[in-house]
Amino acid sequence: MRGAGLHSLVGDAPDGLTLIGDGQQSIYPGGYTLAELGISVTGRAVVMDINYRNTREVLGFAQRMVEGDEVADIEGGVATVLREGDVAGRATRTGAQPVVESFATWGARFAAVTERVRAVTREVGTGLGAVGVLCVGTRAAKEVHDVLRAAGIATVDLLDYDGTQADAVKVGTIKRAKGLEFKQVLMADVRAEWLADGALGASVGPGEVDDDQAEQRTLLRRELYVAMTRARDGLWIGVV
Repeated sequence: MRGAGLHSLVGDAPDGLTLIGDGQQSIYPGGYTLAELGISVTGRAVVMDINYRNTREVLGFAQRMVEGDEVADIEGGVATVLREGDVAGRATRTGAQPVVESFATWGARFAAVTERVRAVTREVGTGLGAVGVLCVGTRAAKEVHDVLRAAGIATVDLLDYDGTQADAVKVGTIKRAKGLEFKQVLMADVRAEWLADGALGASVGPGEVDDDQAEQRTLLRRELYVAMTRARDGLWIGVV
């Protein structure tokens, strides 16, 4: 049915349909390949390897989360994610280094989110509408809403966001941010161990985790990667 629906849109026109995919952003379990749907793109696929969204600094930092992972490409093959230095060189812009700040409590971190929003809108000149605060969990997203609103900063919940321009900070889960981009991204509920080398299972030995645990860690790494690469110019991460 899906194939028939797409065919009804473009018919048999040459190059009538373009499919774009990024295996590094696969953050849900399961899935399927185009070949499994009876769609063959062998010999017709092109790798789009120039990044126009992120700065080299942001892209390089984000790449650490998925470096070495194996992902399915659009033709159904398996590719290994490039190293940080290789991929960062494919970004067209440069900018500030991502900022990672550590806090002793969750409350201190959420207070710092408020100050960071004020700083980027004051010092960098970014409008509130170009700032996104992204969280892994829904509870953290709600707490960020409450903290920012209490400080007099307008927010829009990504659950309700329909693309309408508004002078308000976008707040929501990382999953809700897929397909979006912001000049400045703040990540509000990251744990310190998630950023440590190998902490999410990228370099654990055989038998140390079961298949389900390994998949969960892979999906979390990819989710953090998605959040980081929503940032066009600046990335701030608050950790406990």
